[in-house]
Amino acid sequence: MKKWIVVMVGLLAIDQVTKRLIAYYKINQEIIKGLFRLRYDRNPGMVFGFFQGATETHTFWLAGFAVLALAIFIYLFLKIDLSDKRTTWLTLGISFLIAGTLGNAIDRLVQPSLGVIDFLDFYGIWSYNFNFADVYLNVGLGLFFIDAFFLEKQRVTSDE
Repeated sequence: MKKWIVVMVGLLAIDQVTKRLIAYYKINQEIIKGLFRLRYDRNPGMVFGFFQGATETHTFWLAGFAVLALAIFIYLFLKIDLSDKRTTWLTLGISFLIAGTLGNAIDRLVQPSLGVIDFLDFYGIWSYNFNFADVYLNVGLGLFFIDAFFLEKQRVTSDE
């Protein structure tokens, strides 16, 4: 279990340190011309532009949703048989989900009126900014679904 906690803490640290650096320096730097830049932004809403006009009341509900999601992910993590090597992808997926949820929840709870710090901007192909916590959530969901649809069936079949 220690190894997975280190993974989660490491992911969370990357997310929080990058957000704080971007916010402190108010970075707006093009990295790949016409495609990608680092651009400091505050997002009071959710992923993919949902709740863009969020008020402090909405922020309270979004933070509550994050706490609920975090509780569910921790519960799922604690239910995993970590001694079974066949659960590695599931454990990694849940670890990414926990780190991503915590990363954005910290922003919402510590700075509720300002929103989540976003800075990864693929403006050439995508209209929304995001951050590492958002990446973690997407990767975590992907790994979770890969496990649920493909790997879990193999575990159950081989255990019978």
